[in-house]
Amino acid sequence: MRVVFPLLLILTLTACQLRPPEDPLATLDAALAAEDYGTAWRVMQRQGDDAPEALQTRMRSAREAIIQFERDSIRRAQRQAGDGDWQQALGTLDQAIRQWPYGEPLRRARSELDQQQLTSLVALRTELFADEAQWLHSQRVALDKLAHYADPSARALSARLTEREADVRDELVALGEWHAGQQNWRLTRKALRAAASLDEQYASHPALAQAESRLSSASQRAREHRSETLREEARTRLARYRTSQAVPDLVSARHYIREHRQRGHLEAEHETVERLCRERFVRDNAEGDARYARGDYVGAYQLWQAVAPLMPEDTELAKKLDRTRRVMESLEQLKAGSSPARQTTPATD
Repeated sequence: MRVVFPLLLILTLTACQLRPPEDPLATLDAALAAEDYGTAWRVMQRQGDDAPEALQTRMRSAREAIIQFERDSIRRAQRQAGDGDWQQALGTLDQAIRQWPYGEPLRRARSELDQQQLTSLVALRTELFADEAQWLHSQRVALDKLAHYADPSARALSARLTEREADVRDELVALGEWHAGQQNWRLTRKALRAAASLDEQYASHPALAQAESRLSSASQRAREHRSETLREEARTRLARYRTSQAVPDLVSARHYIREHRQRGHLEAEHETVERLCRERFVRDNAEGDARYARGDYVGAYQLWQAVAPLMPEDTELAKKLDRTRRVMESLEQLKAGSSPARQTTPATD
């Protein structure tokens, strides 16, 4: 037994020595082909600055592919959410996170969509329960008639309807309080008015009184309508940018939101658009650096010039544009100086 263990150890070490070293280029290509960006990233992280030029080139392409994959996944999920297909939208991001587990924008986008789904679901739930409360209230006369029947099934039906009224009322009260916490006074009023139609004690609910106060006067209703119109337009412009990913659409959304921020109470939209501007500027600025490093001066200049309106006061970007412009002009001059002189062909009779 004492001889067997050292022998096994020797065989194991020999097998490890005979195992061929990993080919990072082949492993990276295989991971990219399978869209396994997590594995691709780990392969790249193991490489040093002295990696072969072919591998470094492939790694730059891999980083670009990861960024594009991230953008496409978020854009697709946002389109699906816009169509109301929340399950598909969240599934798209879950799958993308499995393929690229280190993508913080993917996780942030999923969190935002999840919150949007909750808001949409609670609003729909409020509408459904308010409609049911209206129907139950309309059956009060029929419910009173049931009390005059001797058949036990009448009493059982009456008990079921009464129990259902209590369940619907409690659900509407909880929904109304939730909407009040979100300062959505229209749905707060809708939910608690419906609850009060089933149980008069909820007509004096503090959240209902607050909602009525906010929405009661004609001038307040006009302001709420105007604010809602401004919010809707702001959200439309943000959605347009998320679909197009065009910088002019983002600039337009920011200009609109800044202009109407106070009148429309667009604090949430203002925070969103400023975050989107920062993220887009950082992303495209880095992409411009990558293009410049590859010698794609025209591409870098075009990208930086397009993103400049997002941060017009950024002095570093202004310097990059000026430097790149001079480089392109120098290259044009060299090209013009090295081109052969035109030869004219004499006219023939």
